[in-house]
Amino acid sequence: MNNERTTFAPDAQLWLFTATMFLGAALLFWIQPLFTKMVLPLLGGSPSVWNTAMVFFQAALLCGYGYAHLVTRHLGSRSQCIAHFCVLVAAAIALPIGIAEGWQPDPDATPSLWLLGLLAVSIGAPFFAVATTAPLIQRWFSRTGHPHASDPYFLYAASNLGSVAVLLAFPFVIEPLVGTRGQALAWTLGFAILAACIAGCGVSVWGSSGRTRPTAPARDGFAPGWRHRAAWLAYSAVPSALLLGVTGHISTDIASVPLLWVVPLTLYLLSFVNAFARRPLIPSWLAVRCMAFGLVILAALFPWREPASVFLPLHLVAFFFIATACHAALAGYRPDARFLTEFYLFVAIGGLVGGVFVALVAPLVFDAVLEYPLSLVLAAALLPNRKGALAQGSASAVDNALRGMGRGTLWRVRDIVLAALILAVLVGGRWFTEWADLPLPFIVFAGALGVFALFVLARQVRPLGFAFCIAALLIAGQKEWSHDDTVWSGRSFFGVYRIVESEDPRTRSLIHGTTNHGGQWMKDDGSIEPADYYTSASPVAAVIPAPQAAMDRQRTGLVGLGTGALAYYRRPGDTWRYFEIDPLVAWMATESGYFDMLSTHDPSADIVLGDARLTLAREPDGSFDLLIIDAFSSDAIPVHLLTREAVGMYMRKLKDRGVLLLHISNRMLNLEPVVAGIAEELGLTALLGRRDKAGGDSDPASAPSRWVAIARDGERLEQLSLGEGWSALDPESRRVWRDDFSNLAGVIQWRVKLGD
Repeated sequence: MNNERTTFAPDAQLWLFTATMFLGAALLFWIQPLFTKMVLPLLGGSPSVWNTAMVFFQAALLCGYGYAHLVTRHLGSRSQCIAHFCVLVAAAIALPIGIAEGWQPDPDATPSLWLLGLLAVSIGAPFFAVATTAPLIQRWFSRTGHPHASDPYFLYAASNLGSVAVLLAFPFVIEPLVGTRGQALAWTLGFAILAACIAGCGVSVWGSSGRTRPTAPARDGFAPGWRHRAAWLAYSAVPSALLLGVTGHISTDIASVPLLWVVPLTLYLLSFVNAFARRPLIPSWLAVRCMAFGLVILAALFPWREPASVFLPLHLVAFFFIATACHAALAGYRPDARFLTEFYLFVAIGGLVGGVFVALVAPLVFDAVLEYPLSLVLAAALLPNRKGALAQGSASAVDNALRGMGRGTLWRVRDIVLAALILAVLVGGRWFTEWADLPLPFIVFAGALGVFALFVLARQVRPLGFAFCIAALLIAGQKEWSHDDTVWSGRSFFGVYRIVESEDPRTRSLIHGTTNHGGQWMKDDGSIEPADYYTSASPVAAVIPAPQAAMDRQRTGLVGLGTGALAYYRRPGDTWRYFEIDPLVAWMATESGYFDMLSTHDPSADIVLGDARLTLAREPDGSFDLLIIDAFSSDAIPVHLLTREAVGMYMRKLKDRGVLLLHISNRMLNLEPVVAGIAEELGLTALLGRRDKAGGDSDPASAPSRWVAIARDGERLEQLSLGEGWSALDPESRRVWRDDFSNLAGVIQWRVKLGD
């Protein structure tokens, strides 16, 4: 232990360093959703925007950790303080945070690369400055005379608690109360307080000796070797990949619930808190056993999606224990404090590798979401030994793999044979039951998998063999992944899509995760009509033809192409312009051959690619007689298309007697108060049209839907004679969203059951 005199009392010193770590992490995780929200009006609300932003944040974190490693390795204490003061001043010049001027997305460019550039220019400097806090402050603490200075890693738990606190506060406290401009100013104030805290920490180490000053060993003089560095990378990369993988899986394939991404990220951070705490709440041996069982259960039941109330918690709980075990192993490999910054540098590299794999590589390489099951297999390969010993020198997967190089191949062959046997039995058993037309109840199949699971768990002493067995279980359920009703599937930057066919009635629909984006109804007489939200019995069918009766040629704008179902209502001679953000969706509606509405009713469709907030804004004012905004039928709505500024822009693009039609159907969100508040504030008249029943004898392909018709005055809506099913919006609950303020949590229908 260092016996040099300290500037502060030990308790005050501990509180100062802990508060600095907590505040630095809070600012780091506050700026991430804040700036991503600022970007949405430019690029849209795709989950890929968040995943790509996460890659930037991880890369910037890596740069910050690299800086901390270099300055603490090559500079003395005083030089470190001066250098970091210059970094903080340079970052302060870029505040308050905001979108850099002159940045507009190019529809022909790769969205992810454009977004990475925007993030670097706009918030790169302040994010980098804050990202250096965790390793730098811990290293400085190790150079003080505090009784715990020899093992500063426990401060990392305080850092992750700060991340969790702001992560939970953002959607439920910060976002509902403060707009983005106010948050930017508050973040600037927080940055100033952080700088003051860092200055205090710098004062406490100002008088310490140079860079080669020894530190009392935290782990019996443990110095890292190349095996340890490999473990640092592996045990940080796999949980990072799993974080994005499980987020995408549960938010698209199980339950597209708004703000659901907060849950896995919170669990991810809590696993760090547990791993680096001085007294972990979950011991490592328990985390390892839960990780093993969680992997087997996930692999066995991976094909199933419903009921969401069962499988959503299953994935989250399993992910938490996998992350907890991996991060506990990571903490078990932490070196002496002299190598602290190098340790965190490798952790950041691993996190970046996992994030890049899921967010950037997987969408380019895989047509389906395979990154999540692949991450599960990699996690199985990292399972520590059956005793759960995670201290230095434990028999982890990394150690086993590296030490096993050059040995005989007998054990590896036996592992592969075991996995192949499990795969053959499972696939063969399923094939036999289908061939023999035998019932295969869920409980019987799950019981069979349980028997094999027990056999698999006996192999966990060799993690590579365990990984082979997990892969076999996942492959055995591949038929379920393919969805028997799927006729086509594809993937773009904006998501994974499926085209499915159903019978009675015979329909073909576009599916994104669990959300139906509409389609067409192929009737027995050979004719084709719109299905789902767009049938002749839907509210939209009453609005589009009404203005057509009063004019020979109607000019219509449609935001959100989908399958092109609304083109059914276009008359010959009318001019329709379609605004679509995803080129793959445009291809499906026009060239794929699966949907016929555009080819039949608008073969020369005028499609404008790009986010509608930008492309529609370029249209001359007074261009359209009817403007349809059909971008809200997904649960992950593009909020920036439903703000006061956005609706004001829509109205400018309409002629004086033009009508705005908003599709607000949503399983999870009640958007009626938002539209009501905006219409009232802008002095507009709005009517709500709703169809609450699905199907029916005369219209079996219909689905419940809600539409809002808006005009500059009530007389115009009265002239449309919309008929029954249309009424005024709820006058009691009104909310106004703006570009710098929205409250998604305030419109969630919490009583809606998952999977409805």
